[in-house]
Amino acid sequence: MDNQQAKLVKWNPSSAEYNHNPYLNLAECREYNPIQQGIYGEWVLFRYEHIKQLLRDPSCITADLSGFFEKKEPVILKNTNQCPFLSKTTKKWLMYLDGDDHKVARELVERALKSYDLEQHVNESLDKWFAEFFNEEKPDLASVVSVLPSLVFVSFYQPTSDEWKSYEHLKKISHSLASSQDVYVSIKKYQAYNADAEWIFTTISKDFDNDELTESALVKTLKRINAEMGSPFSKDELVSVITIMFFGALETTVDSVTTGILEFFKDPSLIDYVLNADAKQINIFAEELLRFAAPQQYTIRINPQPIEIEGIVIPANSKIFLSLASANRDPAVFENPEQIVPDRSYNPHLTFGSGSHTCVGAKLARLELRTLLKPLAKIIKGYSLEEGVEIEWQRGIFMRGVKNLFSVKNQVNGN
Repeated sequence: MDNQQAKLVKWNPSSAEYNHNPYLNLAECREYNPIQQGIYGEWVLFRYEHIKQLLRDPSCITADLSGFFEKKEPVILKNTNQCPFLSKTTKKWLMYLDGDDHKVARELVERALKSYDLEQHVNESLDKWFAEFFNEEKPDLASVVSVLPSLVFVSFYQPTSDEWKSYEHLKKISHSLASSQDVYVSIKKYQAYNADAEWIFTTISKDFDNDELTESALVKTLKRINAEMGSPFSKDELVSVITIMFFGALETTVDSVTTGILEFFKDPSLIDYVLNADAKQINIFAEELLRFAAPQQYTIRINPQPIEIEGIVIPANSKIFLSLASANRDPAVFENPEQIVPDRSYNPHLTFGSGSHTCVGAKLARLELRTLLKPLAKIIKGYSLEEGVEIEWQRGIFMRGVKNLFSVKNQVNGN
């Protein structure tokens, strides 16, 4: 492919083909046009070395998602009765913070998570999940999977209200929060996302004055830690911190596990590998699944100064989309990147980012996946995908996960 042809290789995330399988487009962009500008002026990087460089560059800053919504909300909510909640809800999301705000929010979340026995919460949630949610002959396993991270989050949150027991609703709210970060979003969709942001924000806000919550409930834990730190965040800002913990706990786990189940169905040898694996092998396999699935496909950085990469100058203050999904399948770093290699020993994937903004929930995400894999493989061995039903993917660019996994119990292994 010559230079003229290379220029024709464009990032095309709005196409149906991309939604079905983004990795074909990403591979072409990575090889032939790895530094390119999108139709709205954004820059997109596809190669591992470039992406890791910017993730670890202390001069680069994150995008201001809350500020973006604050400017857009008068247009989004014009001629409606809705109040603006997208900007309030996203105000203290860690991946969109820099400087002292980022340090404070990160310390709050880290100290909160350290105050819990993570392994106990995960194991108890798994026991409940396996006992109560695998009782249908023809389940949608994508829907079933969405319950698990909800159970884990609720075990920390410890609500007194039944509102937190509607797991389908929690899944919808989480997906709205994820989709609100996307590009090419219509006003109608933004209005729907704002309504869901209002629900989660007001629901959590009410619990800040709920005396029935136990002292170990997440709301009280964060309030206590915030006070110990000199109360740097207001009530509304703490609510925003909890919403990102909620969204982060649900969306990334659902997306990585559903994608993993689909791969199990495609290649049953992976199930046998997991069932026979020891603890070390499980840990290695979990990292490989995180690389391959990459639930968060992109993150954004802004360069205060011009940056030159391979002779191309990206002007100062550009919005740069870093394709984590593409980096995780870069053949310059990973051998056989388009395959799940269960015993991949060298695996410096960027699923949790890199540098100062490395995902604060990575420890919990890894613990969930490592604990889940063996018992889940045992159950999945008793199911098959329902014939004739097409696999659908969630519509979205920043996050990627399977929308449905309609399955049937095998006659031999089913009860």
